[in-house]
Amino acid sequence: LLMKKHYLLLPSLLLAACGGGSSNAPDGASSVVETPAPASEPEVRTHFFGASNGVNGFQLWKTDGTEAGTAMVKVINESGSADVRVIGSLDGKAIFTAKDGINGRELWVSDGTEAGTMMLKDINPGSANTSIETFSVVGNTLYFDAYASATGNELWKTDGTAAGTMMVKDINPGANSSNVERIVVLNSDIYFRAHDGVNGYQLWKSDGTEAGTVSIGAPVVPYDEMLVLDGTIYFKGYDNVTGAELWKSDGTVAGTVMVKDIFPGITESRVSDIVSMGGNIYFLAAESNAQGLELWRSAGTAAGTVLVKNINTQTSGSFNNNGSRIRYLTATNDKLFFTARPSSASTISELWVSDGTEAGTISLHSSAGSVSDIIVTQNGTYFDGFDATNGNELWKTDGTVAGTALLKDVVPGTGSSGFLSLGGYNYYETPSAPVLELSDGSILLAGYTPDKGVELWKTDGTAAGTVIVKDMNPDAGDGLDN
Repeated sequence: LLMKKHYLLLPSLLLAACGGGSSNAPDGASSVVETPAPASEPEVRTHFFGASNGVNGFQLWKTDGTEAGTAMVKVINESGSADVRVIGSLDGKAIFTAKDGINGRELWVSDGTEAGTMMLKDINPGSANTSIETFSVVGNTLYFDAYASATGNELWKTDGTAAGTMMVKDINPGANSSNVERIVVLNSDIYFRAHDGVNGYQLWKSDGTEAGTVSIGAPVVPYDEMLVLDGTIYFKGYDNVTGAELWKSDGTVAGTVMVKDIFPGITESRVSDIVSMGGNIYFLAAESNAQGLELWRSAGTAAGTVLVKNINTQTSGSFNNNGSRIRYLTATNDKLFFTARPSSASTISELWVSDGTEAGTISLHSSAGSVSDIIVTQNGTYFDGFDATNGNELWKTDGTVAGTALLKDVVPGTGSSGFLSLGGYNYYETPSAPVLELSDGSILLAGYTPDKGVELWKTDGTAAGTVIVKDMNPDAGDGLDN
């Protein structure tokens, strides 16, 4: 019922205002009666996103989780949709790309006011578009890839000002692209995959200067999976002996090594969806065609890289049929949530949970319809679930079978609603949905109902607290559909 867009709202896209205050002494600490200090002002979080009111097209909006605090910031494109794509936050300002109808898609900044919303730089001059696919923040600098016809796709950075928005280095000189991908942060440097036009794809690092942007020279081709845990970069890497397998790097040549040849020989294990939990990394991989893709765990050593559980035990047929088709792999502090099928004959994507052990990897929810769009928060995990009585609705789980239940039948009876994290509705690169949290711990949702279309909702984890924030495009029009 809800279709994901192809761009990202990060959880960090917020403006925060905190008031001062002090706490009183404990009871009995003093016989002197004091006037209580004023309570601290609650933190106010404002998130930015793209939406339509049905009149101005898809423009930049903001919300603090209240109807009154949800409003369009600026009509960026007077002639149609601005196609807003928020990519980061710096010093309380949203960094995003948009089309103003004149300059094509370019990089913009907003402080939440109309006057403070402006284009940062016309990276690809004229009416041509730039494209940004990967990004990460280090301190007060946002690093990203960007395309310009004169330089191709290269590494850029911004501090949120026009003067501070610039290309870091033309890694593949001239109009050719270095195709910067998967920027991650290790210490104060960024690491990413790129090629210089001579040596093919390699692992690169940058300190934000042209001279400090270099290949680390390791003899491995990094693929598109990268994650940093405890000072180590884990990634899917390729060499011509073992194929594509799980590798790790500390940022040096000597410290860049294969963790394990999971699928022995040149055949790749198809490592994907790397996440971290409890000091280990978890990912999908296969040690044979008979196994297919299943859930694995690694402590960063060959001996410590093991299969968690073979959920679909079928061993005949194609590689894809033998796997459990895990999707939405997402980690909390002590649990993994994902969808999987227990057999090749199943057409259902069940909700599963894992504590990282075989015995602790179990199904939580199965029904006549598939589970999708998992939203993991510290206060519980939400998902779009189906049963024959209520249709598709919003469910919640604490990671136990007994604690997995329908949260609210938004469309009464067998009629269906549909909910995603507002970040999940807008993601385009991450395998799991980013969560946008409000000051009171509620989360923002993109919610569908037949009478209002796709609009802005929120939930605090209770039925009473699962409510529409604002019908931005009145009646059945979609406020969150571009």
